[in-house]
Amino acid sequence: MAKPNYLAIAEQLKNETDPTRQEELRSQLYVFTEQLTQEEKDLFGYINSGYIENNPGIQGNQYASYVGTYYSDSGETT
Repeated sequence: MAKPNYLAIAEQLKNETDPTRQEELRSQLYVFTEQLTQEEKDLFGYINSGYIENNPGIQGNQYASYVGTYYSDSGETT
């Protein structure tokens, strides 16, 4: 089975008014037979990748957080 053109199906779904045809398009849209490209992941994602930067994680001997104070399970804070 060939990989669907997700962008084309999404455009058709956006403009379709017939509920039966909308369901047919949705059933085609969410079939992932191969790994998605980054562009396809962005199409299905809530926001584009790279928009939000992850917390830096462990720096030195403690967890670093960009926002607020981080509390670990053992009670340590940043």
